[in-house]
Amino acid sequence: MVVYKRGGSYWADFAVNGQRFRLPLKVTKKQEAANLEKLKIAEAQSHGGLLPSQTARLSVADAGVVYFSDRAAEVSPSTIRLEADAFKPVKRHLGSAKLGSISLKTLGGYVQQRKAEGIGNRTINMEVGVLRRVLKKFKLWTRFVEDYKRLPEPKNIGRALTPEQEEKLFTVASSHPESKVAFLVALITANTTAGGVELRNVRIGDIDLEAKTLSVRVGKNRFRIRILPLNQTAMWAVEQLLLRARILGATQPDHYLMPSRVSGKLYDPTQPLSRWGWRTAWRRLAKEAGLEGLRPHDLRHHAITKLAESADASEQTIMSIAGHVSREMLTHYSHIRTEAKRKAVAALDNVTITSQLGNWKTNADEWKMLELKQKKRFIMVGTGRFELPTPRTPSECSTRLSHVPTQSSRLG
Repeated sequence: MVVYKRGGSYWADFAVNGQRFRLPLKVTKKQEAANLEKLKIAEAQSHGGLLPSQTARLSVADAGVVYFSDRAAEVSPSTIRLEADAFKPVKRHLGSAKLGSISLKTLGGYVQQRKAEGIGNRTINMEVGVLRRVLKKFKLWTRFVEDYKRLPEPKNIGRALTPEQEEKLFTVASSHPESKVAFLVALITANTTAGGVELRNVRIGDIDLEAKTLSVRVGKNRFRIRILPLNQTAMWAVEQLLLRARILGATQPDHYLMPSRVSGKLYDPTQPLSRWGWRTAWRRLAKEAGLEGLRPHDLRHHAITKLAESADASEQTIMSIAGHVSREMLTHYSHIRTEAKRKAVAALDNVTITSQLGNWKTNADEWKMLELKQKKRFIMVGTGRFELPTPRTPSECSTRLSHVPTQSSRLG
């Protein structure tokens, strides 16, 4: 692969599958030529020749349809829904753009538009990630792979609320009937550790009212597929969502607890609520409670922290409830508050030993006095070095003292 100049403009010279291509790039700048060369190589790899005109004219929206139709056979329905949700804003901004016109500048413009809308880096990375997979399907991502950089994502792993913050959050949430779903989901997460993606995919048949349990079957790994016991608060919240689900037409075991809204007051119980279903309501509630920036997923961290602080929950129990597979993951999610740590180490005090602290303090004070006396034994006296006489003052005593700390005299 090489670009070279001929007649004032650059050409590309490369081989794909044993076939050699020499193509005029019709640009005079080397960097532009290098970028165009990547495009031509991708085109050649895509179809064993130059990109067909009909593929170049395929819109991003239409390419997404092709991508998702093939993707359905490769991943689970929940993954398809997650990617489809992330692709919606891509279609809104770039849906009519042709695949052949997508450039690094196009991606940069999309990122800036989404940031201007207040969207976080992680969400933008997910959206561009789906677009990247669509472009890869048509062998068009190669030209960006070296130049496009993902946005930096926050490294914080979540936060735990103080009892006062938790009370304020749910007091505010309960006072807004229009945000009832966000309120109920938050209650369940804070009392079970179940995350938003897990709760969105709960079906009616996953709830056992007699046993007071909730089965979550969607997660990043098989250890997150588990049966969760429901305490009094979580049970009430689940019952409220069940009542709402029946009103919206979700009556069968395979219907979703939180059906997807099609439009207006029309709901489809065979599809789960969008991942954006309660985002706006949640942000409003968190801001009003003085917890702006709090994520719904933070309540999962909060719940695990409370379990870790409890004397009744062993590590094995916490891992079973939260779905973790290692002690490291437990540490990752658990943010033991300072007060809880203080109480824990206070229990290590031995009454017999603490009664001796007065005597030990006296001994320690004596050691401090000895240390002070030791320091006073060293004083600044005498000469550290002499400088030779200078030619300009032969008759004068030109020896000058330069004082440095010495150990020439001891007190006492």
